[in-house]
Amino acid sequence: MSETYSERGRLESALGWLVYALGVFLTGYTVVYAVSLVGGWPLSGLVPEPGWVKRDARYMILFFGIGIALYYLDYAHRTFRNESADVGFAAAESSTTGGSIGDGLKRVRQTWKRVDPYVALALAVVALLTMYHVYTNFTRLDEDAYILGYTTTDHLVGVVLIALAIDTTRRAFGTVIAAVAVAAIAYAHAAVGPRLFGVFQHSGQSWEQIAENGAIGISGVYHETLMGIGSTWVAIFIMFAGIAKAFGLMEFVREIGTELGTSLRTGVVQIAVISSMIMGSITGSAAANTATTGSFTIPMIKDQGVSDDIAASIEAVASAGGQMLPPVMGVAAFLMADIVQVPYLDIVRAGIIPAALFYFSVCLAVHFTILKFGWISNDLSSFRWRLLLKGSHFVVPMVVLLYTLVYLRYTPLSAGMNTIFAIVGVMFVRNFVVGVVGIGSDEVTAEVLGREVRGDDVLGNLVATSKQTVDGFKQGGIDMAPLVGVLAAMGVIVKLLEGTGLTARVATSIVSLGDVSVLGFGGGLVIVLVLAMIASILFGLGMPTPAAYILVAILVAKPITELGTPPIATHMFVFYFAMLSAITPPVAISVAIGSRIAGANFLDSCKQALRLGAPGFVIPYAFIANESLIYWSWETLVAFPVVLAGTVGLIVATIGFDGARELSAPARGLYIAATFCAMFGSIVHVAVQIAAAVVIVGVLAHARYVVGYDLPTDPEAESRPDASTLD
Repeated sequence: MSETYSERGRLESALGWLVYALGVFLTGYTVVYAVSLVGGWPLSGLVPEPGWVKRDARYMILFFGIGIALYYLDYAHRTFRNESADVGFAAAESSTTGGSIGDGLKRVRQTWKRVDPYVALALAVVALLTMYHVYTNFTRLDEDAYILGYTTTDHLVGVVLIALAIDTTRRAFGTVIAAVAVAAIAYAHAAVGPRLFGVFQHSGQSWEQIAENGAIGISGVYHETLMGIGSTWVAIFIMFAGIAKAFGLMEFVREIGTELGTSLRTGVVQIAVISSMIMGSITGSAAANTATTGSFTIPMIKDQGVSDDIAASIEAVASAGGQMLPPVMGVAAFLMADIVQVPYLDIVRAGIIPAALFYFSVCLAVHFTILKFGWISNDLSSFRWRLLLKGSHFVVPMVVLLYTLVYLRYTPLSAGMNTIFAIVGVMFVRNFVVGVVGIGSDEVTAEVLGREVRGDDVLGNLVATSKQTVDGFKQGGIDMAPLVGVLAAMGVIVKLLEGTGLTARVATSIVSLGDVSVLGFGGGLVIVLVLAMIASILFGLGMPTPAAYILVAILVAKPITELGTPPIATHMFVFYFAMLSAITPPVAISVAIGSRIAGANFLDSCKQALRLGAPGFVIPYAFIANESLIYWSWETLVAFPVVLAGTVGLIVATIGFDGARELSAPARGLYIAATFCAMFGSIVHVAVQIAAAVVIVGVLAHARYVVGYDLPTDPEAESRPDASTLD
């Protein structure tokens, strides 16, 4: 037995080195590719026209193959690290169980858990072999095979590529998304399509055609938009986030949030909103953001006396909203600019006001919830501004990011590349200045470089910083690897559904509803928007931001634009609801993760998340009705404050508290009526909109300054109302 564990230990060690090397290679390969595109010195990275990027299919082929292989190797390595405990547990189980069917199933599961990492290793090899086949036969597959035909080997490789994409998606993001891909394949097959009815009926495709459209025809898995942008624009920012983690940027954001939390009346509960706003925008996954920030914010929120379900919901809503924050917007901003074919800066500008509305509403909802139940922090202290100096060096890469993206209008690939160079350069200079020159704290030096490195050790300083950089490259590659699989799976879904003609038929059917008149809201636009909202939430499935947005943009956005809604507003609309799928039952992946961390009931947490995030479900309709919120003009000066007042009114109604007292059901109803007048009154007359906003602000001001506050300040007070009474 010890010999077996020794062999596993050697295998685990070898895998660790292999994963490390492949992760570093994937990030390095992406950065080198970015340099090769812009040419010359990296800081001269302006390409001919904004929004344009060269998509080299050969690069995508290598990126996909290496990314999938890296994911499987990392999966096997992580599994082997926990295998000893699992094997011991299985042995203990088998020694005490009988021969029932349930015990047999347990043994089967334990056997599979031991076999699974070896299967992953085999699939990693398969990924590299298929990559080799496609890469070496690229010219034939991309040109001649379309006319002369594909070989049997080509078709088999295509099927394997599709299977690899679906399997990595299943392992990384669960069965729901993988099941959608399998359903799309089944729907496209000739055995199913002709037997359907209405808009769903089609002639069907053979398995050879599915292999061609889904992969081997340099499409599907290698979808130009999904994998093309995913392997460049998306990858460079996911990798930057990995490098930033290694250099301590994320930890610095958490420390700032924690310090700010001790300086606010509502205490540490605001950390989730602040941290997720910054971190979620870059990481591009509401679920991952909930898991990372929630692991430290949720216990701290609970320590202040906040109930389990509300603690989970605060983090889940904040993480989902983090994807909406410009300039990165969970990497969706770059994708939107490419799909809509507008300059990237237009997307950033369009996203500012909706994001401000959402984040203000969430912060206010959290504030009112804490005040309502008396969960007020008693440990207030002044903010330590010296903490900001500790992370002041991180300002440089952020300035480079904004300067290259917004002012110089570089492509996201070029801007991300320059930001990576900036953070690496800044860290070398900063560590040298602090550690060698002696400007700064020895404590900071030890924290950044490791306690074994002396402040005056120039070589040790250089080596430690270099290791941090390489570690960051490794982390960036590992963080990107799971996303490679889900982007490929989305490419298969989109290509097959387009091939059956379903997307065009559904779009036509939805557009036909535009002839129905509803409330004078652009004919049947209301019905189309509601259907688009439902479809976006269903298709969103809590997926990573890039995959979720692209899927809804391709499947849902077209019918709305055909009814005359401006393209950017349309794509913002479906994007918001795709992000809100992370807090919407039955999937609500962010809530599920948050409730597990908090030890809360999932459905109770969903209820609270929908209450806190309620304005998010109304804001997209508001910027469709008030286009100046997206396309700035003089009307924005009126529309923004009145819609903001409407979001405040909605929060007061859903929380049932106006800052001074709990509200009755009729009072909530009046607030809701005023909210909808403020947000959509311009359809009738702008005077109605302004009047409603004035009423909301006036009533709240009266509650604050006339009625005043009379709330418990002890979170442990017996008189504090129970969160379960929030209805």
